Amino acid sequence: MTSKETTAVGSDHGSGEEITVWVGVPGLARGLPCSGSLLVVEAEPQRARELRQVLRDRPEALVCEEVLAAENEATVRWHRFNDTRLNGPSDLTIWQQYFPNLRQIDEEQRCGRRLGDLLDNWVPREGEQALAPLHLVLRQGDPLAALDGLGPWISHLQTVQLMLPWPEETMQLAEAWLAEQNFGQDPQKAAMWNRDPVATKDWLLKEKEEEKQALLATNQQLINECERTRAERDLLSAELEQITGQYQELRDNHSQTHADIQQSQIEVEKLSGELEAIRQENQQLTCEKSELLQKLQTETAASHNSIEVLKIVFPLQLYKEACIDLSDFDEDHLVLHYLQYGRHENRIKTYQELDSELKSSLKQREETEAKLKILETQFELAKQQLETMKDLFARLADKPYSHHQPKVG
Repeated sequence: MTSKETTAVGSDHGSGEEITVWVGVPGLARGLPCSGSLLVVEAEPQRARELRQVLRDRPEALVCEEVLAAENEATVRWHRFNDTRLNGPSDLTIWQQYFPNLRQIDEEQRCGRRLGDLLDNWVPREGEQALAPLHLVLRQGDPLAALDGLGPWISHLQTVQLMLPWPEETMQLAEAWLAEQNFGQDPQKAAMWNRDPVATKDWLLKEKEEEKQALLATNQQLINECERTRAERDLLSAELEQITGQYQELRDNHSQTHADIQQSQIEVEKLSGELEAIRQENQQLTCEKSELLQKLQTETAASHNSIEVLKIVFPLQLYKEACIDLSDFDEDHLVLHYLQYGRHENRIKTYQELDSELKSSLKQREETEAKLKILETQFELAKQQLETMKDLFARLADKPYSHHQPKVG
């Protein structure tokens, strides 16, 4: 029978009535109590089904198909013999010294279940029902495992009957457990063990005292934890106040930083306008320079043509002879010397018209060169201003806006 089949509603149990648990079905079902709350734990499926059919008209009775163990999910090797009374965890070698003709039929592995869990699922552990006395009859399996699996139900246990002739070692362990729990053997029924009420009372008082001490220790531990919690709360409150102050300071810094950013944006827009104006001015100067260079090139070409023409019409040989110091000059140098010096020194008195034309040409060239120098100076100045603006924009782009920037007075 599965664990689901072993669970029953406890509403059919009378308030405060006794609870009887049989482990192992007796040979005759009429051997079971005819009234009261009854739990039968049977390991053999066929016998459990037969007994469930017999007790179908007793709502206060429950039949569970389980193998009892000290712990849930414990593995139990279940042996079956030709004498079904002896079916259980003890193997053939143990039983043969008491029953020489015993034969083993088969064996299997079963999953154990605690008796206390079966009772918890069947009986409501509250109110007067929680105080109901418990009577246990053991006639199958390991008696010590069944007793150990009771858990808190041990305090309800009043009588225990050991109905099977277990091996001597198993009986000694079970009797030692019963004696430790203040059970004494009934003088009239050898298989019956009754709980000593006086010893039980002393045992319960001792258990209550241990629970009291445990509760006091737990209470002291809780008090200590409360003190630690209060100290941590005070520390957290102080940290919260500090964080609140820091948050307010950060908000102020944020406001100041926001104002600085806005001011910087205004300055950037202003500088952007100035940069655009400088770019336009530079573009205009570049155009003017190009025009002047083109004009200069034109005038230079015209001057060169004039010099070439002058070389044709100018009396180079006469000028060379008149100026003994120029005997080593070629034609180009002679013309240049005349234009720079000779015409001022009046080394030759002819060609006055040519001299006048040359003066006019040289004057135009000098004016053009002067304008070109002015334009180059303006171009270099504009270039320097442009580099300054680029450097300023680069520094503004790299400037960090710190939350802790000092306030501007």
